[in-house]
Amino acid sequence: MERTVRRSGTPGRRAPRLAIGGISHETNTFSPATTTLDDFRCRSYLTGEAIVHQARGARHVLGGIVDAAANHGMTLLPTLFASAMPAGIVTRDAWDHLRDRLLGRLRAHHAGPWGIDGVVLALHGAMVAEGQDDAEGALLREVRATIGPDVPVVAVLDFHANVSAAMTEAADLLVGYRDYPHVDTYERGREAVEQVLDLRADRLRPTTALRLLPLLTPLPPQRTDGPGDTPMREVLEIARDLERRAGAASVTVAGGFPYADVPGAGVSVRVVTDGDRPLAEAVADRVAAALWDRRERFQVRGLDADEAIDRGLAVAAPGRPAILAEIADNPGAGAPGDGTSLLARLLARGVTDAALGTIADAEAVAAAAAAGAGGTVRLRLGGKTPGSGGPLDVTARVEQLTDGTFTNRGPMGTGSQTRLGRTAVLAADGVEIVVCERRVPTLDPELFRAVGIEPTARRLLAVKSSVHFRAAFAPLAATVIEVETPGLSGSDLAALPYRRVRRPIAPLDHEVRYLD
Repeated sequence: MERTVRRSGTPGRRAPRLAIGGISHETNTFSPATTTLDDFRCRSYLTGEAIVHQARGARHVLGGIVDAAANHGMTLLPTLFASAMPAGIVTRDAWDHLRDRLLGRLRAHHAGPWGIDGVVLALHGAMVAEGQDDAEGALLREVRATIGPDVPVVAVLDFHANVSAAMTEAADLLVGYRDYPHVDTYERGREAVEQVLDLRADRLRPTTALRLLPLLTPLPPQRTDGPGDTPMREVLEIARDLERRAGAASVTVAGGFPYADVPGAGVSVRVVTDGDRPLAEAVADRVAAALWDRRERFQVRGLDADEAIDRGLAVAAPGRPAILAEIADNPGAGAPGDGTSLLARLLARGVTDAALGTIADAEAVAAAAAAGAGGTVRLRLGGKTPGSGGPLDVTARVEQLTDGTFTNRGPMGTGSQTRLGRTAVLAADGVEIVVCERRVPTLDPELFRAVGIEPTARRLLAVKSSVHFRAAFAPLAATVIEVETPGLSGSDLAALPYRRVRRPIAPLDHEVRYLD
């Protein structure tokens, strides 16, 4: 796909005017919980100058956008930014509201006396709304229709984006995260602003080659850090080498989001060159082949709960806990975060000196609050969402009650706040359980410290996350073990009830042919 160079005239002395905003959601279509406008308002719903105020200096995409624009003396034209915790399909009302508010503000800026010189949007790339399988593609098409062909549009996408031809055709450039865990989001925001400036100055004539592979991969083998068997990191090293040696402007791999049952789900490669179509096509084929050659290595599974506990107890050392990652119940991938399967095995086996965070259960938190710190509660904990393993009968002491707000100190969203809602620590037979009102993945050790648990002082730490936890937890761990339990974000993709993904596709089908 070749992008025609779009310029809004030769840059003059007037400061360039940059419109910013975005709508971000990673949609797990297997989740029965729809995502409403209230879910966006609960997590992030910003308009106008509030976007700039909250983003300035923050180590995330919007922070990178705002800081880079300030460094280049650009005038910011904020529209709307909204984000909701990953969950089920976005309701039509929520989608219509958010799209209309963003486009309305963009239209007003464009109609002003000075117009718009560029647009940068922080999106995700795996949002599914009622009636709209490719929400980002639809949004970018409407952005283009609103501002016309002469204004550069750059969108930042998550590493798990299900990239579509519509996204690539509507935007001049798509900037994707390169790291998983996503510790480079700030840098990608800055890069997007630099790309707008390059487009305006005619320093780049983007020509894009897109490859959509017939391949779904679970999240854990998409990780790009080490150590261990990391096929995605190998592919990205090939991509970076081709950028340097072949002279491509950018080579971007997206692992895709496999829990979106839509035709566009899957792994993709995007190569951008400065007007060189043959080079873009050749490099895209090289990187796509590297991915396809490793397809079997992307199909891995974690241990069952008992195997994971055995291995963790065997290697945990003083000051170096074993981390048990409950990957199939990851709220960060749209799972309910209230599964109790791993907890049930810890309790049944009499494991002590262990902590688990978190279980999302507002009813349990209310019961703990009623009992008060030091009180005893008997309750049915978690498992209230279909498919999460059912509730667990627990008698526990209420160790701690907090408001669930803490500041992230690790590489993920450094300096930003996480809000769990009201939070209780329940102690049951040697296991401390962090129970909270909101579904939040366990990404930062400060989650435990904020409720009085020093993570390095426990033998086992159980977390609900697929990969992101590694950025902050792996450095303090004796080992990291992925655990398969019932849930909506597990590694056995063939067990999920796919109905709408394109077929044939690996690993759901045999004899899938690609690049033969």
